[in-house]
Amino acid sequence: MIVTLVAIYILITTGLSIWARKFIKNNQQFMTAGGQLPYTVVGVLMISEFIGSSSSMGTAQAAFTSGLAAAWAVVTYVVAFPLFGWFIAPKIHQMREYTISGVLDRQYGNSTRLVTSGIMMYALLVSNIANYVAGAAAVSLVLKVSFPVAGAITAAVTIIYVAAGGIRAVAYVNMIHFAFKFLAIAVVCGVGVSLGATYGNMTEAMPEFYFTAVGHIGLPTLIAWTIANLGAIFSTQMTIQAVASVDSIRDVRKASLISGLLSVPIGLLAAFIGVQAKFLFPDIPSVGAMPVFIQHMNPWLGAIVTIGIVATILGNVAAVSLAITALVMKDLVVPLTKPREEVQLRISRIVSFFVGLLPLPFAMMLPIIIKTMFFSKAMRTSLSMVAIMALYLPFAKSERGASAALIVTIVGASVWYFSGEPLGIDTTYIAVVLPALVLGGEHLITRGRSAGAERPV
Repeated sequence: MIVTLVAIYILITTGLSIWARKFIKNNQQFMTAGGQLPYTVVGVLMISEFIGSSSSMGTAQAAFTSGLAAAWAVVTYVVAFPLFGWFIAPKIHQMREYTISGVLDRQYGNSTRLVTSGIMMYALLVSNIANYVAGAAAVSLVLKVSFPVAGAITAAVTIIYVAAGGIRAVAYVNMIHFAFKFLAIAVVCGVGVSLGATYGNMTEAMPEFYFTAVGHIGLPTLIAWTIANLGAIFSTQMTIQAVASVDSIRDVRKASLISGLLSVPIGLLAAFIGVQAKFLFPDIPSVGAMPVFIQHMNPWLGAIVTIGIVATILGNVAAVSLAITALVMKDLVVPLTKPREEVQLRISRIVSFFVGLLPLPFAMMLPIIIKTMFFSKAMRTSLSMVAIMALYLPFAKSERGASAALIVTIVGASVWYFSGEPLGIDTTYIAVVLPALVLGGEHLITRGRSAGAERPV
């Protein structure tokens, strides 16, 4: 029954996506819906990328081993989104750009745009790898198929979904996805309580660190998560597209507030579920902390939760895939090939097909969801640093300095991450410090040369 209901859900949402095709007449509507989406829809869309399969299941996975403090991975968005809506989004909305590379192009120039686009594609690819890992883990457990087969199913559904209706389909169908996502998490938590995993029972039987503010995660990592979440919002491609999809700055701010508020219950419930799983099923792999509860439900509740997991996968992966497609189109395909407007829409759908396939082989090799997700956010944080410095610091407007800062950061942060984060220093700190050092150093060198040139002989 569960498989049948999930199939029906996928067919219905796919049908809605196909229905949305009739509103798409050109590539601009495919990418931004012509700036006519309601702020409520955009608010749910923006938070969905950040509380998708990697965040909800990744938070439960982290809580399984490190405690309720894992909730900070999501809850910090309640601060991050309003900050974005009040201080950054208005400037972006006034530019009428729908890519982060386009925003930086206005400040620095073409070379910085290309570097930014490459970094964002890289970061979003890593993010989607984490999403595919989480999605494949859930599908594998529910449908009793191998992990690679489950990953292929995830990719296939995502490709069909994204190519059908662009951002309008992603945004409106995402409202349904979000409702099932929230309902599923609430049901899982309720089932855990019915099995005896109440807060009182768990505090009596489990180590104290599971219920502290920092758990076994540690304060430095929690601070790094907070910085990464702030940076990811300020520079995530789908967020920029969402800002371009509403009519006014006032609507952008309303949407940002909605996004922040929706993050709190999701983060708290996901972390609580992870601790419940550790209490009830201490010997399972941590990646199964949320899906394991499905085996202990009646068919109807199991169907709701399974649909919620599928909805989480579709909503999040689709948004990221569309964001990558937008970058590829605007920064590579259109400048290089200059296709006609009516052809651009067709090419966008073809690009979205390959974007949906690309994360699949990597997802088979990187099973640690939460760390993969925050590595992606660290990459985006570096873009935020450069963007914020460009918007608010007059001296940080050198195209050469910005390009150098981004290149040094992407290389340095990647080496740091894949070296196992030496000295226990989180990659996020590297992504924050390097751009500031390079831009500041470039400014000092340039000023010194200017002063030397002006000194009389």
